[in-house]
Amino acid sequence: MIIMARESDIVAKALCQLLEKKFIADGMDKDIAKIMSSRACEVGVKAAGRGVKKAGKATKRRALNSWQKFVKQERNRYKYKSGKRKGQINMKAMSAAFKKTPAGRRKKK
Repeated sequence: MIIMARESDIVAKALCQLLEKKFIADGMDKDIAKIMSSRACEVGVKAAGRGVKKAGKATKRRALNSWQKFVKQERNRYKYKSGKRKGQINMKAMSAAFKKTPAGRRKKK
């Protein structure tokens, strides 16, 4: 029996059975063909299922650290005024300003 993500997925099950029959037609042993086709199908199901969220289950988000909170605020956006980087965020100036704040002076443990 081939283990699938859903038993109702008839198309995936049929494709796995076709793959198994193709292996047997090419001269592979029946037991080995069954193992190979089931492994090929499992990998496809796992790869497809990685990004899928479970229904009804809330995802837990981590809190922002002090640097991320600083960068998020619009008033702390230091932008280049001229030159080829005009309008882009000046991270060097932001970092220097952050280090002057109480949150930026704290050292990591």
